[in-house]
Amino acid sequence: MTSRTYTQFGMFTVAVLLPILVLMVILLVITGFNDIVPALVIIFVIVTFLVCLLIFYKLTIEIDNSYVGFKLGTGLVKKKYALKDIETCRPVKNSAFYGIGIRLIPEGWLYNVSGRFAVELTFKNKKSRIRIGTDKPEEVAEEINKLLNKPGLAPAYDKAYESSSRSGYYIFAVIILLGLIMPIVLIISGRKETNLDFTDSSFTINGIYGLTVDYSKIIRIDTIRSLPRIRVRTNGFALGNTLKGNFKLFDQTKVKLFVEAGRPPYINIKTDETELYLNFKDSSRTIELYRKISTALNPIP
Repeated sequence: MTSRTYTQFGMFTVAVLLPILVLMVILLVITGFNDIVPALVIIFVIVTFLVCLLIFYKLTIEIDNSYVGFKLGTGLVKKKYALKDIETCRPVKNSAFYGIGIRLIPEGWLYNVSGRFAVELTFKNKKSRIRIGTDKPEEVAEEINKLLNKPGLAPAYDKAYESSSRSGYYIFAVIILLGLIMPIVLIISGRKETNLDFTDSSFTINGIYGLTVDYSKIIRIDTIRSLPRIRVRTNGFALGNTLKGNFKLFDQTKVKLFVEAGRPPYINIKTDETELYLNFKDSSRTIELYRKISTALNPIP
């Protein structure tokens, strides 16, 4: 008998891991390597998820006259079991709590990349059992039982629920995928450089956490070389050196930040209602903005 293979692609696994991997790469590109510690953390996460993706994107079962084996993904994890050591094989349906991956379950060890169906192997000389995930549990079990010269055991699940179980996994994967889109949108939006619009009586900071400042309400405007110590973000965006939104200082002052930390100078504006700090990555643009607002406050006759 030539060997037969059954491959199940981990659609659910890929649907979960790939968007996270893409998100981490986007984060690394956006954050850059100016802050080495966050960059190293992101690289570690990328490598971890990449390895997981290479392992769990598919599971291949191989059967021939002498053994039953399987390998996960590119073959980083693989095992073989001699037919002479196998006692029984039957199709099973895993509990939803077992999930996917390599894990110890009450019945033994589970190797799974997608869905809840598997074949369960029992052995002659040991009590442990092995469950190998597959989308063709009955066909795989029948093939193995033929080689064992034993009648096949009835599936340990109700066939009526098979299709609904699979659709439930795909729905869950779609929900996770949609949940990852929002952080990506927020990150891209938050990392955009601050954009301002001007009128004769005010200026508006556009985008996330933006606001309009009336010139008549400005009490003080100045440039500073360093930001005050920030205690906590109350409702804002903070990624790398980009800080936008509402923050609280160590002296309990509530402020609005639209800054690239570490890129002085910063414009400090105090109004009747709030205090804000803003700047650009390009210091010349920051100075130009300061002069423009100052001129609007004190127009030249």
